[in-house]
Amino acid sequence: MSREAVGADAPGPLEGLRVVDLSAVFAAPYMCGILSDFGAEVIKVEPPSRLDQTRGGGFGRFLHNDPGADGWNWSGTFHSLNRGKRSLVLDLKQEAGRSVLRRLVDTADILVENFTPRVMRGWNMTHAELATSNPGLIMLSNTGYGASGPWSGFKAQGTSLESTMGLTAYSGYPGDKPRKVGQSYPDFLATWTGLYAIFAALEERHRSGQGQWIDLGMYQLGSVVIPEALIAAQAGSEQPTYAGNAEDDTLLSDVYACRGEDAWVSVAVEDDAAWRQVVHIVRDHLSDDDPDPEQLGRGLAEWAVTRTPDEAAEILQEHGVAAAPVAAVRDLLLDPQMRHREFFDWVEIRGEIQPVPGTPYVWTGSSSVTSRARAPKFGEDNETVLRSLGVPPAEMETLRRDAVVVDEPLGVQPPRPLDLDALVRAGVYREIATDVEDVLAQVRPRVTEE
Repeated sequence: MSREAVGADAPGPLEGLRVVDLSAVFAAPYMCGILSDFGAEVIKVEPPSRLDQTRGGGFGRFLHNDPGADGWNWSGTFHSLNRGKRSLVLDLKQEAGRSVLRRLVDTADILVENFTPRVMRGWNMTHAELATSNPGLIMLSNTGYGASGPWSGFKAQGTSLESTMGLTAYSGYPGDKPRKVGQSYPDFLATWTGLYAIFAALEERHRSGQGQWIDLGMYQLGSVVIPEALIAAQAGSEQPTYAGNAEDDTLLSDVYACRGEDAWVSVAVEDDAAWRQVVHIVRDHLSDDDPDPEQLGRGLAEWAVTRTPDEAAEILQEHGVAAAPVAAVRDLLLDPQMRHREFFDWVEIRGEIQPVPGTPYVWTGSSSVTSRARAPKFGEDNETVLRSLGVPPAEMETLRRDAVVVDEPLGVQPPRPLDLDALVRAGVYREIATDVEDVLAQVRPRVTEE
């Protein structure tokens, strides 16, 4: 079965650009995965003895919860974030590995890394140093707190970032403690922010011929998502408080249980007209013709629990009330709007055609924006990339002998299957879906081997 994704035939708008990806986990790898969607050649440089956390099974599951003997090649999360890339394994702790990396960067248009700032400095690979031989190089450094200032050396994770960026001071439930918003929320803000900075740098290089260093401090993205609080602080007015599911500037908003197991509908009553419509819809569940928000919320809850999420949302929408079912992944795969807009891309993962999240827009024209291929196996493209740099066979043999270049992880145990039942009992997972194959059978594209 082909490594290429289904329908990835037309060239992308970034065709001909080379990206070197030194990053791991979420934000920067996803940036580079999307650059691959745009047609760039992305080379993921990986260390021999320390797997990217998502490659090692962190933050996600393996297909059918069966990692096999080479499980580091089959993590679902890794395939979503690293689709379309090549894999070159280099030991950058050795000078020979850094020498190969320098040659690779000299051929690159874009370099993306998310080490703490001291690492690239210690290797004499700052943008200023790399630009002496590649003046057009665009380099993005994605760190928690930026490469300068008193916090620059601190490590960061999603939970600490959401706190330092100010977000958790405004997310949570009344009377409760601060709450993080979701899984690695700042990472994806950094992904999109980093991408538009890279595109702007490409446009600047087109005009001037010069590259750019983009020093992205993730915690600074907080002001983007708490503008109301910033404005209130500047104006000396009352700060927003924890509101749970209550949306600002609505008369009533919440998520209500519906008929079925763990089935919910989200409702936002925006104005007086919508309020009157909800009163009309749930009148049989109200004891007062002029209810207050608490009474209307109780009536809406009694009304919703007798209907499925789709039925409740459709009735409310027909009356001009903003409402939508709370969708699980299986719902998104079957969603007619998602399918119409072909949101999911399809790639081969261990002999099966599987979906990965695509782009949230439809791209038209002579070029194509889509997943180009599945994520690479560990070291799958060592030979191809080294040959592209003109590395002679004798040097290649030396690099392998000294374990500067390897084809399988060194000293890394294969990932083990997860104890899914235990994770459900612990509350890590809500449930284990048993109907995934039935769902995929309804939406998977047919592929004919040529």
